[in-house]
Amino acid sequence: MPFIGRRRPVSDAMPPEAVAIAWAEAAVAGDAAGLRALFAPECRIFDAGDMPFCGWMDLDGFFAQTSVLPLDGAIVFEIGETVAQGERVWFEAQSRARLVGGADYRNVYIFQLQVRGGLIVEYKEFSDTMHIWRTIDDLRTRGPAIMRQPLLTSVTRRLVGNAVAGGSGQVA
Repeated sequence: MPFIGRRRPVSDAMPPEAVAIAWAEAAVAGDAAGLRALFAPECRIFDAGDMPFCGWMDLDGFFAQTSVLPLDGAIVFEIGETVAQGERVWFEAQSRARLVGGADYRNVYIFQLQVRGGLIVEYKEFSDTMHIWRTIDDLRTRGPAIMRQPLLTSVTRRLVGNAVAGGSGQVA
């Protein structure tokens, strides 16, 4: 049974919610080896947005982009509501930290992890990229935008119509 740093052992029987918590613990602890051990080698990773570090990527791409956050001390990462259904777990979170240069980093997130056999096989992260752009002066955040990539790996329903908010512009 592999260990995540000095934390509890990871087992194939770990339910998705436990894997999500182990992911957060390893990420906040800076345990790159333990974090990497939670991902299946073929894991697909999606970071929402159009900043240069966003879109679909593999594990190496994901670990390369995590260095964009120049912490000046500890980060506080708080997990809120969590929902698990089958192989998938969704959870909301927020973080706060001081960045090198003095910026106050306070972001909000929604994560979706698909876990199979105790390993993350698909990872999706949604955060406030405007906050990232405002607080992190780095080419990986302020460089040329990438083309938006589709989030969905399968479409279960497609709806087409005139959006309520778009309407005709007339007030009733």
